[in-house]
Amino acid sequence: MDFIMKLQDPQIVANFQNYFGVRVKYRKKELPGDSNMVECKTHYDQEKFEPLKHRSQESTEKNMGIWKAAFAENTGGSSDIGSDEDFGTECEDQTQEYEILNRFWYHLFFFATGLGGEYFYSVFFCFWAWNVDGAVLRRVIVIWMITMYIGQAMKDILKVPRPSAPPVLRLDTKWALEYGLPSTHAMVGVTMPFSIFAFSVTRYQLDWSWCLAFAITWCTIVCLSRLYLGMHSVMDIVCGLVLAVILMVIILPWMDILDRLALSHPASPLLCTILTVAMVVWYPTTDRWTPARGDTTVIVGVGCGTLLGSWLNYQLGIIREPTLPPPYTVIWPTINMVGLSLLRTVVGLVLIVAVRATFKSLSYATICALLQVRADDVRKKKDHISSRKRLIVELFYKFITYIAIGFTIIFTAPVAFRVMGVERPTFYTEI
Repeated sequence: MDFIMKLQDPQIVANFQNYFGVRVKYRKKELPGDSNMVECKTHYDQEKFEPLKHRSQESTEKNMGIWKAAFAENTGGSSDIGSDEDFGTECEDQTQEYEILNRFWYHLFFFATGLGGEYFYSVFFCFWAWNVDGAVLRRVIVIWMITMYIGQAMKDILKVPRPSAPPVLRLDTKWALEYGLPSTHAMVGVTMPFSIFAFSVTRYQLDWSWCLAFAITWCTIVCLSRLYLGMHSVMDIVCGLVLAVILMVIILPWMDILDRLALSHPASPLLCTILTVAMVVWYPTTDRWTPARGDTTVIVGVGCGTLLGSWLNYQLGIIREPTLPPPYTVIWPTINMVGLSLLRTVVGLVLIVAVRATFKSLSYATICALLQVRADDVRKKKDHISSRKRLIVELFYKFITYIAIGFTIIFTAPVAFRVMGVERPTFYTEI
């Protein structure tokens, strides 16, 4: 138990940040326009900060004003916290800020944390589907969907807060409102590179040692980035890694069978739709709002749309059995192939932006009409609109919109490429 508590200690995260060049700075109260800065050594009374740990992870601001509000709630309403006795700091009347002493680590870890974000998936899935290999991508997306759903659901079931700040510095507040354990970045840091590795080395003639080294590097920098940015404890990371490995061991042996059924079974679209709708509806409820449920709905929607598009490709004979069994020789790109790849990517992304805008608008208007509420009132969060109705609107439009996006990636965009005469030749044998 002591070892587990040690892994949850936020001071470990703060020490990690300090080692890689993240330093706390404070702004003294000066006359208006004075921007003098002073760096101070900081320590604090662990017992007095303990009640603040749960709320501290909700903060999306890195300033002393948030500390004052939280401290006031725990001390009977006083917001005066500029005392050495309370905070154990050697400087008074300060506002917390940070400075980066090593820009290399800063940019590397921000890039690494992006490998677990929506923008990366948006570009990566599209590029891989249109320019690399759809058979590998289908399997990767299914594993990604299952992994993220379980990880996000466990966060909202366990309700373990993120590392307290202070002593941790929050460099990235995008997911600050979510709970911390397990780290879904660590989970996808395992499942994404290692599932790509597992499916690619059995399908193509690749040097597995280089591929394995790449997967390990990917996983390592993603996990370390969450510590560097102050978003997870070591325990969050370890639990995410262990859970991801368990899921991979369970799912990987069945992926070929599941992929075959998803492509060929007549009831596949119905079963896929029912299952994903159930995943959205029966997602665990929480005691407060977090973006986890909406983000999970986006992931499930993309997965559903991908499977529906793949099923239609197979039924129409657009994709079919290859004439030769794997492993295949890797076709390295020529200048002409690179040009066509860029053209497909640009055209496809423009198409997806249009699909997203269209389906978001239509689905939003549709669900608001069904609930008999005004769309503007929902957007402005008017008081007469219940939180339950706002949640239904959010989940419905995200689910429908991202089903359309997943379907576009796999089916609609390749059709457009075929009409333009720029489709990737190996698209026809990706089963």
